[in-house]
Amino acid sequence: MTIMTEKVEERISSNGRIVIPKPWRKLLSLFDNNLVELELTGDIITIKKKRHPLEDCIGLFNDYGEFTDEEHEEAKRSLFPSEADENT
Repeated sequence: MTIMTEKVEERISSNGRIVIPKPWRKLLSLFDNNLVELELTGDIITIKKKRHPLEDCIGLFNDYGEFTDEEHEEAKRSLFPSEADENT
């Protein structure tokens, strides 16, 4: 696996927002309302894609790539149908 390094400069808006470049969002399968983790270490801010816990289960999904939130919700509905019925 080759790790790519790419840098961009973005301005912080008056309300503290920054833009993650569209090609990066596409590459990481980041969509509206996805969660990201922010970590502050000294003067370094790290932003990480919040991964679903099932993605880390003993490499179980290594051959399937990234999962979207919609795919996670569909999997939950198929695994726990009674909970899905309670929420509708």
